[in-house]
Amino acid sequence: MKTSLQYRLSVSISFAVVAVAAIAAAFTFAASWKDAHLAQDKQLRQTAYLIGRIQARPVTLAARQRIAGIGREERIVVRFLEEAGDAGPAARDEQPRISRHLPDGIQTIGIGNESWRVFVMSADDGMRVAVAQQTTVRDAVAVRSALRSLLPFALLAPVLVLLVGLLTRKLFRPMRKLAVETRQRRGDDLSQLEPAGLPDEVQPFVAEINRLLMRVERVVDGQRRFVADAAHELRSPLTALSLQAERLAAAQMPAEARRRMLALTEGLQRTRLMLDQLLALARSQQGGGEASSQVSLQQAIRLVIEDLYPLAEERGIDLGVVGDDDASVAIEPLDLLMLVKNLVDNAIRYSPRGGQVDVQVLAANGPVEVVVEDTGPGIPEDERDRVFDAFYRVPGNGQEGGSGLGLAIVRAVANKANATVTLADRQGQQGLRVAVRFMR
Repeated sequence: MKTSLQYRLSVSISFAVVAVAAIAAAFTFAASWKDAHLAQDKQLRQTAYLIGRIQARPVTLAARQRIAGIGREERIVVRFLEEAGDAGPAARDEQPRISRHLPDGIQTIGIGNESWRVFVMSADDGMRVAVAQQTTVRDAVAVRSALRSLLPFALLAPVLVLLVGLLTRKLFRPMRKLAVETRQRRGDDLSQLEPAGLPDEVQPFVAEINRLLMRVERVVDGQRRFVADAAHELRSPLTALSLQAERLAAAQMPAEARRRMLALTEGLQRTRLMLDQLLALARSQQGGGEASSQVSLQQAIRLVIEDLYPLAEERGIDLGVVGDDDASVAIEPLDLLMLVKNLVDNAIRYSPRGGQVDVQVLAANGPVEVVVEDTGPGIPEDERDRVFDAFYRVPGNGQEGGSGLGLAIVRAVANKANATVTLADRQGQQGLRVAVRFMR
């Protein structure tokens, strides 16, 4: 029950309502207590004053002088109703004049423009007494008491709304946290959602989402295995075709046939490269555990440059390393080689003859970065998100013979290593700057 959202919400809101109601009741009780005692004190003052005015014969006990703390409209008026008239002789010039014909009991009467509440009583000796008070005073006291009863609720209602909002926000905080974590996930992250700390009502929903993620992961893994198996199976026939083409190229043939044979050989080479990249992409997209060791960036860069230097020399590209900074990052060695090789290979292939490709490690402060800059045509800003899609190529760059998988492999390896890849224009001259940032 303690982890049930319904239970916790009900208890929290009930506690808030009871607390606010208790505060309002305490305030109302205190205010009513004070008003009641104040009214009783005024009655005591007037009663003492009236008794002090009683004489040997019945006389009017109307208050001609002001009583301390009591206004004229709050006064209690006493009249002795005689048979000779409406009141005693001394009271004929006083207000209010109460008719002697009033029946006994409590009643409301009108005297002039005023309304009075009157109690008439007949004594055993025949003497009749009328005690009266203006109804406006009584109504004012009742209204004041009612308003004081409503005032605490009017003041505490917004507090209750705010308190309920804060409690609800606090109770739903684990779900908001889970939503933020899910929104910040990478697109290829199909790991299970963490249900710890979530209410019981949400647990079945999260469990079904986890089962769905497991099914999606199985489907994606099947597709990756299919791509890897297909690429692997195609390597053998392509290798055989390449050998046959090489042997055929050594034979005597007309110039036109040799020209077409050269085109066939280049096509086979591009196909083999694409198959190798498909295998690399499938491998890089496979989820792996944490890297077991730290790998030197400069060492990986040197190995890549040694491997691609013949291609750069063939195209007349000035390929080199800028700076002496080095750093170690947590990544599988083969993944790092694959990442750097694809970046440098793309830079060489898309740089014009006689161009320049620089590789640099930035490790002075904060995260470690591997930066590859070239003097090629660059990538338009509106295309920089799409170039990471497999087989997508920037329009106008088809003559370079690439497969459109290089940057897709780079993004997959970077995601696997919790790194980020950013594309920007090269500062100071035409070209592309690719930076891969590793978190230490």
